[in-house]
Amino acid sequence: MSAKKVYQFHKWSGLVAGLFILLMGVTGSILVFHEELEAFEYRKEWTVPNNQAVRIDRALKIIIEKFPGWDIRLQRFSSNPTNTLIFQLRRPDARLIIFVHPSDGNIIKVMDQEDSKVFWILKLHYSLHSGIIGESVILLVGLTFILSLITGLIVYRKALLDVLTFKTRFLKKRKRSLVSSLHRYVGVWALVFNLLIASTGTVISYEIVKSGLKSESAITSSPDTPKLDISVDQILQELHMKQPDFNPSYIRFPTLTGNPIIIAGKVTDEAILYSKFYNTVSVNSISGEVSALQITRSLSSLVRGIHFVEYGNLWIKLFFCLVAISGPVLSISGFLLWKWKKQG
Repeated sequence: MSAKKVYQFHKWSGLVAGLFILLMGVTGSILVFHEELEAFEYRKEWTVPNNQAVRIDRALKIIIEKFPGWDIRLQRFSSNPTNTLIFQLRRPDARLIIFVHPSDGNIIKVMDQEDSKVFWILKLHYSLHSGIIGESVILLVGLTFILSLITGLIVYRKALLDVLTFKTRFLKKRKRSLVSSLHRYVGVWALVFNLLIASTGTVISYEIVKSGLKSESAITSSPDTPKLDISVDQILQELHMKQPDFNPSYIRFPTLTGNPIIIAGKVTDEAILYSKFYNTVSVNSISGEVSALQITRSLSSLVRGIHFVEYGNLWIKLFFCLVAISGPVLSISGFLLWKWKKQG
């Protein structure tokens, strides 16, 4: 393929996906700090004054009694008695977030997840608030962005080393020269990380679209949430003794009698890039028998861990925030260069 054709691919793939790349880059840079933003959004319910032991059993019993027929998940819990328990409840047509006192089990607040500002940004990022159609659009945009990055690599391949070593001058005298230099420098310096973020995001979008198509074709019905006669608190204590390197972070409770409790978490000596939601322990919901730890070092786990920056401290998150912003910079600068060239 000639250099001219490669450039045409680069130009048009960038222009077609430009607006969406701008949107995804801005929302993505915000979502890097989704945990911190959730803590701020729910700051009134995030912690409570308390020095009693954490009792998940008591909280779960109240949730099951007051919200029968929901798929119940515990998405935040710890041994810290001041941290509220956060449950997520699901039905085919609704999701709730419920904040519960960690010791007495009393419900502090019930809210529709759709009212969450962080969840609103997340839905915009992955589906444009348009369901399966929006999810499919985002998938196509991700593929187009990857094409734009690869063709850009080919177009600027001879200048890569000079840009990386600052041998190529950053021109500032004229508006067009400034934008051209900005496009070149940002594109080259952020290339590897943009490919990483675009690729992992596209894989996640594919899984979302596939899951969405399955759920649309399936017959949806509300679960029949069973009451549990076993102690989740005791199971977690037993798990800590048997698997001290396993750090639980998420619990999914059964939706049918006899189905297992699934506890997901991170293993201490595992590579930090893997997700904290893919290693699991299955618990018999009737006998309380705990299965062996299933460690999953799959592509999906690696993709999720990287894309959601699950492993990051503040500085790593700031770095990925800047990388996410580079997408909108490339989108805007590329559009301006195309517009000015068209105008002559």
